[in-house]
Amino acid sequence: MLYSRLRMLFDNFTIALLVVIAVATFLPPVGEGVAFFENLTYAAIALLFFLHGAKLPRQAVIAGVTHWRLHLLIFLFTFLAFPILGLLLKPFLAPLVNDTLYMGVLFLCALPATVQSAIAFTAMA
Repeated sequence: MLYSRLRMLFDNFTIALLVVIAVATFLPPVGEGVAFFENLTYAAIALLFFLHGAKLPRQAVIAGVTHWRLHLLIFLFTFLAFPILGLLLKPFLAPLVNDTLYMGVLFLCALPATVQSAIAFTAMA
């Protein structure tokens, strides 16, 4: 009964994701398991990007590589413009957040896109 109601709201992937998050919350890896799961995470992300890239036609890959100015612009926005924007927002954020939280905002400004958005953008390209 509960499963059928959940199925109406969520697909299998979303349910599996929620179960994995719950398990990881209550049973985090310890000891040797930490290193194993770190390596497994890196391998899974590499495999994800490889499989998405492998299905692209060769002409699309070559065309993408030749757009170096676009890649440079994205790189500059990600690692230069967004961190500067975070620094410029300090006067507006100072009354709202403490110094520790502001450092978190700066950290987020300096991070590249998430794996999911990168995969989505790769697929759209």
